[in-house]
Amino acid sequence: MHLMTATGFACVLGLLGLSACDEADDSASLPRPAAQAELLRETRQAAETGLRQTLNAAIELSELRGFPQPTPESFALCGQVSLVSSGRAAPFIVVANRQADGTLAVEQHVATDPVSATRVYVESHARCVARPSSGERRAAPPRLPMVPANLPTLIPAAPPEVVRMEAQQQAAEQAALGSATLRQPGNMRAHPHGGGEVLRVVPRGVTLQVFAQAPGGWLQLGAENPEGWVHSSMLTRGARLPPPAPVTTAGR
Repeated sequence: MHLMTATGFACVLGLLGLSACDEADDSASLPRPAAQAELLRETRQAAETGLRQTLNAAIELSELRGFPQPTPESFALCGQVSLVSSGRAAPFIVVANRQADGTLAVEQHVATDPVSATRVYVESHARCVARPSSGERRAAPPRLPMVPANLPTLIPAAPPEVVRMEAQQQAAEQAALGSATLRQPGNMRAHPHGGGEVLRVVPRGVTLQVFAQAPGGWLQLGAENPEGWVHSSMLTRGARLPPPAPVTTAGR
């Protein structure tokens, strides 16, 4: 397969809604862009599937750009992927190669941490550039720019089984902390030290859940959620409180 001119490839992108096509390709020796359009469709589908699996979330793609590569039947697709839940976006690049058996080999990179973000940045600047047609003089490739600091990244969501295991572990750890009962009225403070702001005074005999411990004998207490810190010298530790009974309404 021959590489297309920049205008011809823009027409292919226009067929897919990836880019606009304002001019017609005047090179009669080049084939129609249908085959490359099909490659682009397959690559976009592979990119959406791969990115959705990598990020484990609903995604949207934008700012898509496709560029033929020196290897025949190979091109790069660059763009932005955003999480539907938060709208946060980061760059990605997909390099696709048509194999001899007709299958598509896809290499995907997405910015999920500083290292991968740098890889995407460098790969995009090396691959997502307009290349001369076969009749144009090939110039030396441009030097890569300095990699900027704080490149945008996306943190993949944990798989459901991991979320469930973490929730179970957190529940077990919280249950192990148990509860605490005030032996005397005590100050509940915003921070685990004597100079913390007093949020309220907890009456004697009130029992609360323990959510965390801090050095110096401070315990983070609350009814259903953490509320503040009380010193253990005013507390009697006990077992974890049972969950509150569901509220029911009597039938009429």
